[in-house]
Amino acid sequence: MKSFLRFLLVLLGVIVIGIIVLGVVEPKDVTIQRSIVINAPKAAVFEQIVKFKNWPHWSPWYQMDTNVQMTYNGTDGTQGSNYHWVGDPKRTGEGEMSNAGVEGTKLNYALHFIKPYDGQAQGYFNATDTGNNQTKVVWSISMHQKFPMNAMNAFMNMDKMLGGDFDRGLQNLKKYVESNAGATTGSITEMDQPAMAFAGVRKQMAWSDMTKFFMDTYPMLGKTLHPDANTHAYGLYYNWDTVHHTTDVAAVFPVKDTGLHTAGVSYFYVPAGKVYVAVHNGGYASEGKEHYALMQYMAAKNLRPGVVLEEYVVGHYSEPDSNKWVTRIIYTAQ
Repeated sequence: MKSFLRFLLVLLGVIVIGIIVLGVVEPKDVTIQRSIVINAPKAAVFEQIVKFKNWPHWSPWYQMDTNVQMTYNGTDGTQGSNYHWVGDPKRTGEGEMSNAGVEGTKLNYALHFIKPYDGQAQGYFNATDTGNNQTKVVWSISMHQKFPMNAMNAFMNMDKMLGGDFDRGLQNLKKYVESNAGATTGSITEMDQPAMAFAGVRKQMAWSDMTKFFMDTYPMLGKTLHPDANTHAYGLYYNWDTVHHTTDVAAVFPVKDTGLHTAGVSYFYVPAGKVYVAVHNGGYASEGKEHYALMQYMAAKNLRPGVVLEEYVVGHYSEPDSNKWVTRIIYTAQ
């Protein structure tokens, strides 16, 4: 028994000495950095980086755990804004990402890991114009580990562990921006729109339920509102949640008489004012380019989008070929 205890003490001493030696040898500061070139303007790329609400479009960790709960605070895109996440303990854990300052097209961030372990890190995204309508993005993170915890670096390759996530995230960013940057702000028209009244049905739902909602609602409205609904169908979008994939939308027709009281039908009003319009040709799944261009256009004017209207000029009920569909996308400002 004494020899066994002596062995354990010797072993423990060797481990302690080993940790101390490794703590002296291994670096306390670790920096991981990756970069990529994206075929899109710098402004379009940085819009995805600087606003945390856009991160679900490309974040490798969001794709790893799409049920993660996000809570956003502050004015997105400005210093002090942040988001708190709570996800699967075995995948994404819990933590908080904060905007630590914006310098041109460089976002500095502070990262606080809460679970499964407590830790701090800081880093940045830097978007630079490389010419030929291309943008280079550098993603960097730095972590400081106190002695003797830094000894763990001898057994964990942090560059390999996190670097792979950074590579995937940058590839996702490249794919998303290049797929949605086809429309340009030059294709947007500003116009003064008179006040409009609509009749229809409003509902909050998952994106996956939208097609059925529209297919059920428009025929009902066409019969109920006839002949006042002898115009194009519209969709009024009050919210489009890219985190939880839900929307608050109304399927409506423009009306002149709002004094009617029809069961199951509500009235909606869009006040007169300046609007920003883009026209999309083709199926609804490829509208992202026009929406992206409109958001970029309004951001450049320091405007925040209000209700978004989609006017279905040519759609499913009049033309079976989706390549021939025409949608006017209308952004109001708050």
